[in-house]
Amino acid sequence: MRNVPFALILVTVAAGVPGAAYGGEAPETPGAGVYTATLADEFYLTEDLMLSGVHATRDITFTRPATWTLTADPVLHVAFEHSAALIAARSHLTIVVNDHPIGTVTLGEDNVTGSTFDVRIPRSMLQDFNHLGFLVDQHYTDDCEDPFDPALWTRVRTTTAIDLAYERKPVEGELLKWPYPLVDRLGYGPTQVTLVTTGAPSKETVDALGIVGFALGRLADYREVDAAEPVASSAEARTPALLIGTTAELPEALTLTGLASLAPDEGMVALVPNPADNTLPVLVVTGGGPEGLLKAARALAGQDRYQVLSGTVSTISQVSPANPPPTKQKPLPAPPATKFTLKDLGIEGQTVRGFYASSIRIPLKLEGDALAQPGGGSLRVDYGYSAQLDSRLSSMEVRLGGLTLRTVPLDKVAGESQASVSVPLPQDILAADSNIDIVFHLFPRDFDECERVADHQISGTVYASTTVELPRDHVAEMPDLSLLRFGNWPFTALPGSGGTVVALPDAPDARAEAAAFILATRFGKLTPAPTPDFSLVRGADITLADRADKHVILLVDASAHTLYEGLVAASALTLTGGPARLLANGKEVLLAANVRTPYGTIEEAFSPANASRAVLVVRALREDGLAPLVESLTDLGKVKKLSGNVAIVGADLDVRTLSVATIQRWGTVAVATAATREIQRNWWVLGAMVIGGIFLLTAFVRVFAQARGSRE
Repeated sequence: MRNVPFALILVTVAAGVPGAAYGGEAPETPGAGVYTATLADEFYLTEDLMLSGVHATRDITFTRPATWTLTADPVLHVAFEHSAALIAARSHLTIVVNDHPIGTVTLGEDNVTGSTFDVRIPRSMLQDFNHLGFLVDQHYTDDCEDPFDPALWTRVRTTTAIDLAYERKPVEGELLKWPYPLVDRLGYGPTQVTLVTTGAPSKETVDALGIVGFALGRLADYREVDAAEPVASSAEARTPALLIGTTAELPEALTLTGLASLAPDEGMVALVPNPADNTLPVLVVTGGGPEGLLKAARALAGQDRYQVLSGTVSTISQVSPANPPPTKQKPLPAPPATKFTLKDLGIEGQTVRGFYASSIRIPLKLEGDALAQPGGGSLRVDYGYSAQLDSRLSSMEVRLGGLTLRTVPLDKVAGESQASVSVPLPQDILAADSNIDIVFHLFPRDFDECERVADHQISGTVYASTTVELPRDHVAEMPDLSLLRFGNWPFTALPGSGGTVVALPDAPDARAEAAAFILATRFGKLTPAPTPDFSLVRGADITLADRADKHVILLVDASAHTLYEGLVAASALTLTGGPARLLANGKEVLLAANVRTPYGTIEEAFSPANASRAVLVVRALREDGLAPLVESLTDLGKVKKLSGNVAIVGADLDVRTLSVATIQRWGTVAVATAATREIQRNWWVLGAMVIGGIFLLTAFVRVFAQARGSRE
């Protein structure tokens, strides 16, 4: 998935599947429907598939969800267009599934633009993972032709979709398969979860919610987790349901499992069918008391712990602390070390083939406060390329941020298997979210325009030993909401950065619980640390002084929130109030106004207990609660709109930002580095000083010469 900081792209759910967070429509027929999976949404393609040249192919993988039974053959709707120069007698687009052709369409003058082609995919040939291929043969003449002529092209649109008619399978309650069926790795769209809660959870329940949510976010990975409107009983849920709480808070936990009771220090994890719909699972995490509940949460969320659980119900009497499941994030953020390889980023070696070889991208996901030192960095590309290349025309190009840094000829007739080249990475175009692209321009040797030309045998490879060296300082002007786009920075939940605490209202209602749970799943997905520092708490249970070493996120609604009220009393925030709003910088009032519609706000400020730690206040004042605001923090497009220290989020999630806080610098740089940067920024001053020095030296020499001459 396109990946990113609180910032992930939410997949829109098509007809027949429960919708996105809060208020999505469930299927009209329970457990059955038609799901439409598009290349843009479910396959995460940001650009159309281009097929260029005489012969070209593009492949994608699609799945058959394990929780579904297909009730009809899927139908593929191909949206395409092609060059008007193609001749229909020799130009065709063929669809292939698992190496079997299933349909062909002629590319002629009657379907040049805005065309569609529907083809049925036999269910009998489908597996868990399926290869969908788009193959073209395209020609612009019956005579000899240039096989790489730019007039030879067909474009498959990202609106291309597969309709999957399905019905859900009855749930098999088996913890040994956890996280299935809550998370179906073969499924489409976000994993839908309904939180079953009566509100006003204990502090241990809030803690357990964070533990389970963080682990579920890691296990769901690219599928993410969305929360439907919370309900008071599992029978009301229209998606997979989750019960987290003690048996006193949620007596239904015992009813669902058939147990009479649990000891106060005994935990229980259960995976059972929903009594109201046996195609929907219910996950129960409970305990006879707070101690037992936390045991159950840690057993389910702990790596090398949950793998032991099996059957429909498991009770836990003892569990030792464990890390959550390992991150599945790829590529990984850059490690703190100055020098790292592609393997350190979770990127394996890659080979590309053919004249139209795609680029190999290396994302540099740096810390939000990362600042390249003067002189920039360097990239050592370890690469190889095949024989049979035209050594006069073939090359490898290295780009940073879309700008070409260097082009290397591929001029060995026999190819090379172990070549290296060093490329400087200029400081002024390095950013915390830079992309390095390596592009192979591959031309086959000695091709004949009158014969069939193959280019699949020509290739270029970039090895995982490719190394980036990037000395960097860590400096930021705070508060600055725009830095959230860099992996939630500074709210990263990394132990070295101070960790992150999310504070709910003093007595959270069901919607606040659901919003906090979704936030926990996002941290699980995005935080790569093996041992993260993350927790959920109630606002009344801590003070900022207690957590002075932590960054804190406050989820605030219309109910009491002791931690938030303390920030207001300390004049730590710039925008406060409801309909009667007050904008201030410290004690200085900038604006007092009454607004008819008090939209939600997101504000970043300094912790009164530690000026090197930040607080993020997510405040909802409307009936729809915190969910839309949390959603705005999980959508890359909306996060990129944030800047300054305050954002006002409208009903349709439009964002308006302002900057009224006093800015402070976090971090320091070495004296030599600071001096170099000042010289770079003020080079004209240095030039004037040099010229002035020359004049002074010249004047001194003249005076000295005159004095010496008069003595003689």
